[in-house]
Amino acid sequence: MITQAEIDEAEAAVEKAEQALDVAESYHHQAGGERAVMELRAARFDAHGARDRVRQLKSRWAAEHAGAARRAEAEANFPDKARRALAKQLAADRDAAVAAIAAAEKAAAEALEKVAAYSDTVRGAAADLVGRGLDASNGQGLGGTVGGVVHLDGETWQPADAASVLAAVTASVVRARDARHPFAAARWEQLGTLAQKAAQDALLARAAGR
Repeated sequence: MITQAEIDEAEAAVEKAEQALDVAESYHHQAGGERAVMELRAARFDAHGARDRVRQLKSRWAAEHAGAARRAEAEANFPDKARRALAKQLAADRDAAVAAIAAAEKAAAEALEKVAAYSDTVRGAAADLVGRGLDASNGQGLGGTVGGVVHLDGETWQPADAASVLAAVTASVVRARDARHPFAAARWEQLGTLAQKAAQDALLARAAGR
C-alpha cells in the first residue's frame, strides 16, 4: 500500500525539480543558446514527471484507503454468527466429499479386482476347454480359443481389461453430469485386444441394465 512517507518524498522531489526548473528558465532567459535550451527541456521533463508521480501516488492512496474502508464495512456486516455457520457448512460438505471420495476409491479398487478376477476365470476356462479338445477358434458354438474367449450355451465370454473398464465407467458418470467436461470428452485408448473391448462393452451394458 502507498504510505504517506512515499507521498511526502514525492512532493519533496517535485519541489526540488521545480527549483531546478526555475534555475534553467533563468539561465535560458539570460544566456540563451543550444545548451540552455537543452537544460530547460530536461528540467521541464523532470518537473512534469515529478508532479505526475505525486498525482499517481495520491490517486492510488485514495483508492486503497477507500477500498480498505469498504473492506472494514463488509467485515463489520459479516457477524461472527454468520461466519461460524458458514465454516460449519463448509466443514460438513468437505467431510461429505472426503467420505464419498474414500468410498469411490474403495469401490474402484473392488471393481478392478472383480473385473480382473472375472477375466482370469474366462481365460482359465478357455484354456481348459481348448485342453479338452474343444477349440472354438473356427466358430464352433462350444469351446475356447487361444485368445482366452469362451463360447458356451449360446453365449460368448471374453476377458476384459479392468483399468479400461474403470476408465470408461468414470468417463460415463462424468459425461452424464457434465458433458462438456474435458474428462467426459476424452477418448480412452483401449489397452487390450478387440475381444477385451467387446467384453468391456458387454460388461458396461449389463451394469447399465441394473
